[in-house]
Amino acid sequence: MTHTVRTRGIRRRRPNYDDSSSSWLVTYSDAITLLLAFFVMILSVSDLNQGKIESLKEGLAEVISSERPSTPFTDIKQGLDDYVEQHGLQNQVSVTLDPKGISVEFANVALYDSGSADLKPESTPLLQELSRVIRDVSNGAHMIEVEGHTDDLPIHNEKFPSNWELSAARATGIVKYLLDSGIEKERLKASGYADSRPKEDIAELPLKEQREANRRVVVSVRRY
Repeated sequence: MTHTVRTRGIRRRRPNYDDSSSSWLVTYSDAITLLLAFFVMILSVSDLNQGKIESLKEGLAEVISSERPSTPFTDIKQGLDDYVEQHGLQNQVSVTLDPKGISVEFANVALYDSGSADLKPESTPLLQELSRVIRDVSNGAHMIEVEGHTDDLPIHNEKFPSNWELSAARATGIVKYLLDSGIEKERLKASGYADSRPKEDIAELPLKEQREANRRVVVSVRRY
């Protein structure tokens, strides 16, 4: 005689999503999953760009945490701001964050004598700190461009026929210093603008002070 044994299945209790204390977690997790799937799809059909990926990560972190995340650019700014404050260089160096990255502006007197493209010996510690911060914090996804600017007073001598050559030589000098400090040459760019790009926020200053402000070198760290 054969006996049929019925095994009662174990019922799993379905989660109660009507519980007001936890239902929002389901919606939140679904939204995050959809976001991740969307970005994976975008990355899979596009060329990988480390700078864009970095920007995307920072944007997501800011949206999720509602706070500005720490980035290589904020770290560079913090390091240089600390150095500038410790050495009383506020009138010679300014560090500015912008949507593209960070700009470090050096007054001409911080680096060069008038009419010269030879770095002043006293500028070495400042440039060492600039190189160290960029090298330690920045990465291969960042381009470093050095701009040389002059005032509108013409120069003409055997070494520099015009301000174009002077501004280019000054920018090139900084690039060479960064290169010797261990920053990859593929990331470096030097540009000389002479007096073609005066500062826009100094129109109210006396002419002498405008010219002093326009004599500058700007080092910009940007994403590719």
